[in-house]
Amino acid sequence: MIASQLVAAVTAKVLQPDFDTTAILAILNRGQLEIAGGGDRPHGEALVAPLPDLFTSGTVAFLADTPTAAMPANFQRGLTRVTYLGEPLKRYDSHIEFLERFEGETGTPEGYCLKGKTLWIGPTPTVGLNVTAYYHRLPTDMQIVAGSAGPPVVPAVDSPPDGIPAHLQYKLLFNYACREIFSMIEQGVEGHSPDTTKHAMLYHTALTDLERFIGPEDGPAQNVADEYYPNI
Repeated sequence: MIASQLVAAVTAKVLQPDFDTTAILAILNRGQLEIAGGGDRPHGEALVAPLPDLFTSGTVAFLADTPTAAMPANFQRGLTRVTYLGEPLKRYDSHIEFLERFEGETGTPEGYCLKGKTLWIGPTPTVGLNVTAYYHRLPTDMQIVAGSAGPPVVPAVDSPPDGIPAHLQYKLLFNYACREIFSMIEQGVEGHSPDTTKHAMLYHTALTDLERFIGPEDGPAQNVADEYYPNI
């Protein structure tokens, strides 16, 4: 799908003149960002794994005598690997464990730990260096940019959703936008929000479909000792 098709579908459903193309597109882009971040799952349910099509890599530059650097600006989630000069660094999920291992040490990097959007490497390098990080980026906002005069008017830019599988784009984004808009329309009606409830249910069903389609999130590689393969 493309942005204008999603906006048209939502417009036809909600029939609210207060929600124009700009407003609806902003809601759709919020939904795209939420879905890429794992979705609005009920408490107790795991987030959906990162979207595979948003996987990328980027350079992270460290200054001399500095163990920390900011992740690339387009980083969202799902850091899977960090390499230095082509060699993978050891991943530490616990920042405390990382500090206990490397605090006060200097030299060639051996391990890394992500704290928020700050990447730590250890030992602390004594010279400036670059590492390569592999992660899932933020989705690019959909756009609709006016084109030549019509009829019909053909937008100069009419972008598709970013990273969301094509067969789930409508189910996810249409129902997300309708849920958000109807929640505002029905908020003053005590105990009576049928359209909000309906589209919330359909959105969460679509999240489950997405989860089943992309599968679980990649975990860290498991090291297997050589003695398990005595014939190799």
